[in-house]
Formats: sequence, structure tokens, C-alpha cells
Amino acid sequence: MPQTAPPVQGQPATRHRSAFRPDIEGMRALALGLVLLYQAGVPGIAGGRLGVDVFFVISGFLITGLLVREVETSGRVDLARFYARRARRILPSAVSVTIAVLLIVAVVAPATLARVGVDAVAASLQAANWRYVLADVAGLNPIGVGSPLLHYWSLAVEEQFYLAWPPLVMLTAWLAHKRGGSVRRWLAVVAGGLALVSLSTSIILTPLSGTVAYLSTPTRAWQLAAGALLALAVPAVHELIHRSWWPAAAACASTTGLLLIATSAQWTGTVDYPGSAAIIPTLGAVALIAGGAGAPGLAQRILSWAPVQAAGRLSYVWYLWHLPVIYVAEDVGIQGWPLLLTLEIVVAGSLAWVTAVVIERPCRFAPAWSTSSRRGLLLGACFTGAGVLAGALAIAAA
Repeated sequence: MPQTAPPVQGQPATRHRSAFRPDIEGMRALALGLVLLYQAGVPGIAGGRLGVDVFFVISGFLITGLLVREVETSGRVDLARFYARRARRILPSAVSVTIAVLLIVAVVAPATLARVGVDAVAASLQAANWRYVLADVAGLNPIGVGSPLLHYWSLAVEEQFYLAWPPLVMLTAWLAHKRGGSVRRWLAVVAGGLALVSLSTSIILTPLSGTVAYLSTPTRAWQLAAGALLALAVPAVHELIHRSWWPAAAACASTTGLLLIATSAQWTGTVDYPGSAAIIPTLGAVALIAGGAGAPGLAQRILSWAPVQAAGRLSYVWYLWHLPVIYVAEDVGIQGWPLLLTLEIVVAGSLAWVTAVVIERPCRFAPAWSTSSRRGLLLGACFTGAGVLAGALAIAAA
């Protein structure tokens, strides 16, 4: 049953409705590119792991924008529809790649099948980050390919955050109605407080336990909250768009954001991470998104280039496939970043395209699943069960 909050008065249904942002699609490609360069071992990109940070900011911005617009236009958050949409978006591809990885490991590295089976169960249950916290894989600084499913930790962080955030948005909207005031301002206080606590925890824990700080949801939530705060500020940003100085300011913000992300990828590999070092690329992502509002400049034109857009559309499934490809390559003795990067681009990219066409898009957009929250949730449950079962069978067979 959808959960309701009292309607927010004075918010017309069309106000602040967001349109597709090609620059944000391009940012997904930017984030993916940093991860691919880092994982291939390209010199000078030892901090490319921060591509995940960019993904977190984008996700917080888009999902919070969707939630707050729903509250403003309908006075409620339909939790069933929200989680069904997330299930269709995330689970079919993630679980399908997980099962494929188990089959590959059974052939190329059968001695590790039981361990990867445990990883598969954790990944299917959206708990991979805590699995690797307990395993303390390689200290995570830098990340080694300890498992072909290691990168599922970031998916787990997002999904754990989104278990709590939509109900919190709903509750905050209800309180805003009861106590008076703008729902966006109330949510900004909540998101700001969450970001402050999470960032402080990350800074404290990073020198004490790099693995926990890197992988845990409490130490990463502030990056999702940073995107959420920007989404809540969208009406204020829109008020600036028609000012004569906005195009220049937006271009400056975008360029600065892009430079902060690019330069951070060069130096963050030598410092404890995330901690305070993660503030710089996170602010860069925020500035890049904000600068693209209503005043596309050079950065937005680069991010809107057709090949970048194509990579952005495939970024999720491409991210799922990149580490299994590296894992297999290393297992058969392929070395050197030119070869590894080529495999990430050609092989992982091709697998991503096939997965998107055969699995992701049909499960996400087919009317049979997209028109019913109940069926969407059932689809997600079936894929989750399949992933857990496959992992259990791998453990038993090893």
C-alpha cells in the first residue's frame, strides 16, 4: 500500500519538473571511465576509484529530486512504486552478472568457487559491503581484485541508503505540513544533518580502519546526501538561471567541478581514503551538476557528446562487468594496463551492451513489469532468490 503524507500547499504539479539532463548522463560515463582507468592500472590514475563517489552524488541528486517532486505534486511517497522501480532497475542485471560470474569462476578458478559463492549471496542480498568489511579484503587501499564481485559493495551502499531515505522523506514531509514551512527546507535540515554526521564518521574512521570507512554505508551516506541537498536546492538554482551573470558563473562552476574530479584522480591514490580527501571530488561532482542547470557550457558540451552519452547509458551494466573481466584476465596471466584497459573497453563494453538489450531494458521498461508495483517487486524478489540460490549451490558444489 502506498504511504501518504499530507499534500504540500502551493506547489503546482508542473513546478520544478526536471527534464532529462544529458550532462548528467555524461557524468555517469566520466565516473565509469575513472573506475576503468583505475582498475586497469593506468599510470597517474591511482585515485580513479573516486568514480564511485561521483556515482553516489548523481544518485542522491536524481533520486531525491524524484521523491521530493512526488511529495510536492501528490502529497505522498508511493513506497511500493519506488522500490519496484529500484528493483527493476538494479536487480535483473546485477543478479544475471552474478550468476554468470559464478559459472565463469567454476571453469577458470574452481578453487575459489566457495568464497565467490559467499560473495554472490551477499551481493544478491545487497550486503556485499558488509561481507567485505568482515573479510577485510586487501585493506581496500588500493582495491585489489580479491573477488570478481568486489565492486558490488557500492551497489549495496546505495540500496541500504534507499531503504531508509524514502520513508524519511515521507516522515519529514508530514512533519513539515504539521509544523508549517517548506518541505524542501525541512528535508535540507535532515539531509544536512545526515551528511554532517556521516562525513564526521568517515573522517574519524579512515585512519583507524580504512576498510570500514571505505565500504560502510554510514561513512558513505554523506555523498548521497550531498546530491540530495543539491536536488533540494533546485528551485533556488532555477531562480538564478535568468540572471545575466548566471551563464558565466555556471560555466565557472562546471569547469571547476570537472577539474576537481580529474585532478583528484591523480592525487587521492596516495592518501587515506575516503576521509576528508573525498570532500574535493564530491564537491566537484556537485559543482558540475549545478553548473549544468540552464546554462550549458564547454563541460556540458563534452559530457553531451554522443559517444559519451552512449557510455553513460551503459554505465551501470558496464560497471557490473568490468571487474569480472579483469579478474579472468589476471587469472589467465594477462598483464599490463594497455591490454587490461582494452579488455575493459571491448569485452566488458560488449557484454554490457548485450546485458542491457537482453535483460536490463526488457525488465525495466516492459509493461508487464513497469505498470504494476506488485509485479515489479515480485520480479525483484525472483531475481534476488535466484542469486542467493546460485551462490548457495556454488558453495555446496565447491
